[in-house]
Amino acid sequence: MSLIQQKMTNSSDCMLPGPPSRNNGGSADIVSTGLLAYAAGSTVPILDTRSMQLVSVFPIPPPAANPGTISTSSSTSMSPFVTSVRWCPTTLRLDLLSHDPTSSHSHLLLAAGDRQGRICLLDLRLKSCPLLFLQTDLNSKLGIQDLCWIQARSDSWIVAALTGPSLLSLYNTSTGRCFFRYEAAPELFSCIKRDPFDSRHLCAIGLKGFLLSIKVQGDVSESDVVLEEFQIATDASELNKLEREGGISVGSAGTVTNSPATALFPTYSVKLAFSPHWRHILYVIFPRELVVFDMQYETALSRASLPRGCGKFLDVLPDPSMELVFCAHLDGRLSAWRRKEGEQVHEMCMMEELVPSIGTSVPSPLVLAVAISRSNSTLQNVAKHFSDALHTSSSDKDFDMDFDNPFDFRDESHIISRTHLLSVTDDGKIWNWLLTSEGPTDNQKDMLDVANVTEVSKVPVLDPKSDTGASDDSLKDVAKQTDDVKIGKGYPSASTVSQDKLTLKVDTISLVGQLHLLSSTVTVLAVPSPSLIATLASGGNHPAVAVPLVALGTQRGSIDLIDVSANAVAASFSVHDNVVRGLRWLGNTRLVSFSYSQGSEKSGGYVNRLVITCLRSGNNRTFRVLQKPERALIRALRVSSSGRGGTPWAISEKLKLLFSTGMTDLKQRLLERFQPSQEGGPYEQLLEIHQDGARREYVSKFEKMAGELGDLPEKVLEGAFIDGLKPKLRSTIRVLQPDTVAQTMKIAVRMDDNKYLLILFRDAPVEVWAMTKTPIM
Repeated sequence: MSLIQQKMTNSSDCMLPGPPSRNNGGSADIVSTGLLAYAAGSTVPILDTRSMQLVSVFPIPPPAANPGTISTSSSTSMSPFVTSVRWCPTTLRLDLLSHDPTSSHSHLLLAAGDRQGRICLLDLRLKSCPLLFLQTDLNSKLGIQDLCWIQARSDSWIVAALTGPSLLSLYNTSTGRCFFRYEAAPELFSCIKRDPFDSRHLCAIGLKGFLLSIKVQGDVSESDVVLEEFQIATDASELNKLEREGGISVGSAGTVTNSPATALFPTYSVKLAFSPHWRHILYVIFPRELVVFDMQYETALSRASLPRGCGKFLDVLPDPSMELVFCAHLDGRLSAWRRKEGEQVHEMCMMEELVPSIGTSVPSPLVLAVAISRSNSTLQNVAKHFSDALHTSSSDKDFDMDFDNPFDFRDESHIISRTHLLSVTDDGKIWNWLLTSEGPTDNQKDMLDVANVTEVSKVPVLDPKSDTGASDDSLKDVAKQTDDVKIGKGYPSASTVSQDKLTLKVDTISLVGQLHLLSSTVTVLAVPSPSLIATLASGGNHPAVAVPLVALGTQRGSIDLIDVSANAVAASFSVHDNVVRGLRWLGNTRLVSFSYSQGSEKSGGYVNRLVITCLRSGNNRTFRVLQKPERALIRALRVSSSGRGGTPWAISEKLKLLFSTGMTDLKQRLLERFQPSQEGGPYEQLLEIHQDGARREYVSKFEKMAGELGDLPEKVLEGAFIDGLKPKLRSTIRVLQPDTVAQTMKIAVRMDDNKYLLILFRDAPVEVWAMTKTPIM
């Protein structure tokens, strides 16, 4: 038996991921090299947290059709949302450039699980290779709740998966088969994490406080797995109420479900995290409670409840450098909890917003996932140990602090820890936050220095006139007392600074980076073309420069501007309150869009909204504002900003005012300068046009000539156009009595067999039409 291979259906080189949602389970993970992977729809985007740039996007293909089975409509309609991502904690090889990537375990291996129960292994080094899937049970359709990597041997890794509501499975990544299963029904599993002190050990937590400890000693059979069960007491009244209201039951009477906990209760989060500083210590969060649990003594050391006004817990993240615990909340806030000196009791010391109130849409986007970068903590730990080595004295070293030297008392930064925290919101943004912790102030440093000097003065000094044959024990005692003072220079260490002698501040949080991807589901796309305005603006006879931008309208009413050459979102504009239904370019610096919504129950009808957006200033201008709802809604949009390739009369005077006032005079002078003398003037050519062939060719010729004459009355143009039609079509147009020349041209083009009448809005500033239900012929 081996891993299942499946080719990727799309290329990830030129792809922008969509925004994540609650269907993705708020999954995100950062590897030690600084790469962030998170779940967004059916893709796994990967970005560099240092440069905040998108590295790659892995689309997870749909399940391959099995020729021996008949797929139902429910299974085919379910989108393969990615619900969990986890990096393999393999260390970076020293011979990275000299060895074959396929011959060893990758340090950039990622496991991704989806809501259809599949687990995919993604290798960032081998993007062109087929995707590898573990041998999961696809018929049961048990969605993946969470994933975790554990190390069975030095060269073997195991993937632990929480599948469905209460199933835990262990998979051998070499063979792809499952060698261990544990069913915890009626408990509901929520989270699974690996022990940082023992890579063979992991723990899984349930929604009602059930804790399962697993230690793996091999990857062959069930006998290699050792289990231990715990129970953390908690108030589950809210969960029981949700189960009764939804009629959900696992393993007993009721509505039996195969969905994981995040799909059943998306706002009821129970997570755990191992302490990186204390062995056997777990931090467990329930919706409104933080519990510190000791696995060795099987008891809860402390409990901290949320104060009133604070949102429920979303996730718990211990600081790898200091004894701080960061907790994310459902309302978009971040809290920091500090341990009291000498006990495992934590108290809140900070509460900050992860979504700024300025510059964000209303309502504010939801924080779906948070993760802490450990790259800085590694460097800080190295600096801490190096600082400790400098501060540590030995019996064979002299105490060399020079109190008369001003350089020994230079002022240093009070910051003792810097932590980068990444947050992912449902509007497609990734936020990079810097959390700083400050040590003692100058006054506190002076107090510590005075105390240290006092301690030094208390060290006994040997009398040089004493017996030279004195024993070495007294010398060792003096050296030992000198070592205990530990007077050091320079950067303060988080481990040597005691919390009872200084005031620790963790109230500094700043935004240092942001990556903006697609903000919502795309509903409409608009591609610009070089316009006449762009040609004239460049000067001379130079052709118009093609703009490498694409405009996207979204379901949330925003317009995203995509730079195709850089494969990135260049800008985003919040324009409408609901779905963008139509989008067109006006030249290459403006966009016109429309949306509609239903009126009130009393008035009925539709409220149509048309907006012009300036890309340079970001201003939105709403036009055609009506006091009452309209009977019909706008279904399509067509504009012509240059006088070519469209219907120029569809633009009203309101829209013409947006362009340069000297445009008409310049256009007239250019026509007089470059008009061929043999063909007559533009007015003569307009009256000589007649329909000889297809109607579209006649309309195109008439548009081209009439576009050069912007000063003719509407009735003159309408009469000239009708006079040039064929007799049969001419009589039909006269019976319909169109109001404008634009409406006349549109009816002439579309009046074929089985065509429908296109009714134009008379006062629309751009060409807008809606189809009727009854054919005209």
